[in-house]
Amino acid sequence: MNTIKDVKYYGICEDAKGNDLKGQSIIAIGDIHGLNYWQKVVKENPNSKYVFLGDYLDPNADMSHDLLIDNLQQIVQFKQEQPKNVVLLLGNHDLQYFLRGIDRCSRYDMFIAGKARPLFVENQSLFQYAHQEGNTIFTHAGIAHHWFVRDFKGDLTKNIADQLNNPTPIQETALYRCGECRGGEKDAVGGIFWADTEELDEPLQGYTQVVGHNKVNNVTVHIKNGGRIVFCDCLFNKRCLRYIL
Repeated sequence: MNTIKDVKYYGICEDAKGNDLKGQSIIAIGDIHGLNYWQKVVKENPNSKYVFLGDYLDPNADMSHDLLIDNLQQIVQFKQEQPKNVVLLLGNHDLQYFLRGIDRCSRYDMFIAGKARPLFVENQSLFQYAHQEGNTIFTHAGIAHHWFVRDFKGDLTKNIADQLNNPTPIQETALYRCGECRGGEKDAVGGIFWADTEELDEPLQGYTQVVGHNKVNNVTVHIKNGGRIVFCDCLFNKRCLRYIL
C-alpha cells in the first residue's frame, strides 16, 4: 500500500479524484473514538460535504463519559443542522450499543451503554451503513470483491450502497460478520463493519472505496485488479481525506 502525498490542511490529501463526481469537495473523517478534532476539520474546510466513517465511541485513551457522549451528541446535531451535507456512517463500535446479536468489540463500555443506546436508536434515521457518490463508495471497514459476490451475494449491476443499506434477512449474516482476522470463525471474511486489511487485498472491482476501521498513520491507498481502497482511520494522527471532485 502507498501513502498519499500530504498537501495541506494537516494531512488532508487530494490524491483521490472521482471522474464522475461533481460539485463540492467531500471530507472523509475517520474513526472518531471520542476525538473532537473533527470540529477543526469542519471549520477549516467550509462548504464541503462531510462523511463520518463511524466508530464514535470506545476511545483509545481514558476519557470522561460525559465528554464522550457530548461529542457524539454534537455530531448528531451537526447532521441535523446540515442534513444534506453531513453523512453519518456506522461502525462496529457503534452497532454493539444498539443491535442485538452483534459481536462485541474491544473497549465496550457498559457504563455509557445506557446513554449511547437511546442516542443511536432515537436518531437511527440519521445514520446509515454506506454512502455512494458515482463510483465511489464510503463504508466503515470496506468491501472485499469476493465477499460482496460470494458471501453477501450482491448485484454488481445495481447501486452498491443501496444494497448495503437495505440488506435482505439472508444478507444480514454476511453484512455484520466478524472475519477470522478479527477473531471471527475460521475462514470467515469480515463484512463492511469488520473487514481487515488482509481481507481487503482485492477490493471491490470497478470502484474507489473510502474507509476507516484499519488504523493508518496517514491516508493510505491500495489498488488491485481494478479496485481501489483508501484507508482513512488516522484522525488520531490529525489526518483525514479531502476528496477533490
